[in-house]
Amino acid sequence: MRKMVLPEFQEYLRSKSLVNEKYIRFYAHWARKFLAFSKNDPNLSHDLQVQKFLNYLKEQKNIANRQARQANEVPEISGHSAA
Repeated sequence: MRKMVLPEFQEYLRSKSLVNEKYIRFYAHWARKFLAFSKNDPNLSHDLQVQKFLNYLKEQKNIANRQARQANEVPEISGHSAA
């Protein structure tokens, strides 16, 4: 059995119906990637971290456009959890 990625975040998405159930694990995957990436430059604002992350994804050859769009939505959704 695979370990659940960011289980609290997945439950938050589920409880607020922010994401279609079949995509929740993918959003958690991108949230984990963003959190790991943002540790590289913790002094940047959230907006700049998001922009740098999206630019990084655009440079990656193995990232499909739909995956980059999905990753782009994660910071917006996770911003809701701070409220």
